[in-house]
Amino acid sequence: MSARARHLSLLALAALAVRVPVLLLSRGAPFDMESYARVAACNGPGLYALPALDGRYPYLPLWWLVLKALSLLQGFFGGDPGLWFRLPGLAGDLAICMLAYLLAAKKDAPGNGRAGLVAGLSWALNPLAALISAGHGQFDSVALALVLGAAWLLEHSRHARGNSWAALCLAAAVALKTWPLAFLPSCLAVFPGRHERRRFTAHVFFWPLLLLLPWLWMDGPAAVAAHLSYSGANAMGLSAVLKACFFALGAAPALWRQADFWFRACALGLLGLAFAWALLRSAGLRPLDSLPWVALTLVLLAPGLSPQYLVWAPALALAVSPALCRRLSLAALPLALGFYALFMPGVLAGTAAWSPPLESPALIWAWAAANLAWWSWTALEWGRVQAFNKESWS
Repeated sequence: MSARARHLSLLALAALAVRVPVLLLSRGAPFDMESYARVAACNGPGLYALPALDGRYPYLPLWWLVLKALSLLQGFFGGDPGLWFRLPGLAGDLAICMLAYLLAAKKDAPGNGRAGLVAGLSWALNPLAALISAGHGQFDSVALALVLGAAWLLEHSRHARGNSWAALCLAAAVALKTWPLAFLPSCLAVFPGRHERRRFTAHVFFWPLLLLLPWLWMDGPAAVAAHLSYSGANAMGLSAVLKACFFALGAAPALWRQADFWFRACALGLLGLAFAWALLRSAGLRPLDSLPWVALTLVLLAPGLSPQYLVWAPALALAVSPALCRRLSLAALPLALGFYALFMPGVLAGTAAWSPPLESPALIWAWAAANLAWWSWTALEWGRVQAFNKESWS
């Protein structure tokens, strides 16, 4: 067995050793597990129109196909459906470990895979990643692995169709989570001419739109748009700070809804401006180098942020610096643990979970302060990453 094969096997074993106990202990996020079960029970028509799925499926149809396949496997082999639904997240984590190894090993001295092993272990042993995939049951790691794969192919593939495979990887990521579309400007940076950029963009949009076409006919454009217009929960980040302040001060619900509307509109506008600027200034920037900047911009300006998005910046930081991945993960871990302890204790403790504590002004203010502290620290890291890319962006 070669040194690379031994290293990759070690990474897989380490990742599974951390995640399998979490997978068996946790019950998953109750709302998500129930949503997955309802979506898997849908035979296609009504995916975006059935009342039972209102507010439960804000994705393109690719995740429905995955859930349907998992439901069929569960029916054949048996077992807890919630366990089956959390397996894609584990597979995504394994893929990120392998990609991190390959990326770092390529930069290391020839024949020495130590840097790759360190990078891969930064994700294999990452408690935040294990909590989100094996505990919560979210599948962001699959989309993130595809984004990393797309950037890796654009930079390092020598295959004649490497760019086409990169476009397919990014298209699959978009078909799973939609938000990976924010990484399109980073990928376009490798193409010198407008024709190549337009062709790559067309390939990225083609497959998700082709997959969506049957539901535009079956469920109607209005129903599809209503589901896909979801912009995230006010669970973490600046949106959580805003919500906590309004509720702690006893603001009227109508006033909160109005404030939330304008916050989301401003956040989406700022994100649009940031990525338009990135597209205009991306010439000469390596896609892998820009991934952490894009991910941090996304989580800092997100109109709504759920706990699974805490892994985006750490995962994509592996493209440039395992140390940055570890710093971002350690900063986000206390916030994630606090969220689950307060709102979803079953993710942490399974059947031994405690009842969520009663809300009080002190608890709400403390949650707002924790989110503001994390957001501020993440903004400082964003500034450092921006400085790292300064020469490329200028």
